[in-house]
Parts: sequence; C-alpha cells; structure tokens
Amino acid sequence: GFCSRKPKDADLFDKISANDLNDYLRSMMEGLTAKVFRTYNASTTLQNELSKKDVSKMELEEKLKFYDDANRQVAILCNHQKTIPKNYESQKEKLREKID
Repeated sequence: GFCSRKPKDADLFDKISANDLNDYLRSMMEGLTAKVFRTYNASTTLQNELSKKDVSKMELEEKLKFYDDANRQVAILCNHQKTIPKNYESQKEKLREKID
C-alpha cells in the first residue's frame, strides 16, 4: 500500500508543505485554506449528525448525550485526539502529595 514503505513516524505527504496545499486551495477558491476546509467539513458533519433526530421531545440528558455523540463523530472525522497536558506530571505529583 501507499504507506507500507514509510516509517511509522514519517509524514504521510512529505513532498508537499502546508503552504503548497494552501496555495493550491486558494487557486480553487479565494480565501480557501486547509483550516477553512477542515472547519467547513466539521461543521457540515456536525449539522448532518444533529439533523438525524428530532430533539424537541427529548429530555435534557438525552439531548446532551445526542450532542456528545454527534460531536464525537466530528472528532473522529477530524482525527482529534486528546493529548496529555504539559503539566500532567506536576499535577499528578501534587495530587499524590495531598493523598499522602
């Protein structure tokens, strides 16, 4: 496949830069950038997910779960991943000290 000869930590598209991509996108439509495209794609996906159900008769908890599920689909599409905060270790140590 496409990635079979690449190291796992290698960029997928190593022959083009973000600037190259944005220049190409702007040639298609003025003001279009990768960021604008991602935002549009995420917004459209969220709207499509939210349009799947009528929430008018749902309880608040159901609405929140429905929204969270729809938002999760957007996060999957955008490859959003939670990262460990930079101060995680120091926070963890402070909590340990409080426990001891």
